[in-house]
Amino acid sequence: MSDSEHDIKKHILVYRNVFIALLFFTVLTVLVSYVEFDATERYIAGAVFIGLIIASAKGYLVAAHFMHLNNEKPMINWSLILTVIFFIVLLFMPLLWDMNNMGKDIDYWGGEDQQIEMYNDVN
Repeated sequence: MSDSEHDIKKHILVYRNVFIALLFFTVLTVLVSYVEFDATERYIAGAVFIGLIIASAKGYLVAAHFMHLNNEKPMINWSLILTVIFFIVLLFMPLLWDMNNMGKDIDYWGGEDQQIEMYNDVN
């Protein structure tokens, strides 16, 4: 068996294992969707967190093996990591904004009370 045949069989084995892992994570996602993770029915943060963890694992498998990012230079990996970090910061900005205004009676849609108060402050 030549080296090229050995390399091809190695790649086929890796792709098959990634495919099986993706199938496993897909089945796991469906099974986890039936589990209640939160104490109350109104909040779904636990379920969303578990779903994002599973989706991140699947995304890593696809990016690393099918997009061949596991063999790239470290600079590309760092740029991807920074992109993910900035994306997470952007996702949490509205939450941090609300936490900054917690305890204040703010009508974000500009109801009559706030408009009257703003008018009185100006005059």
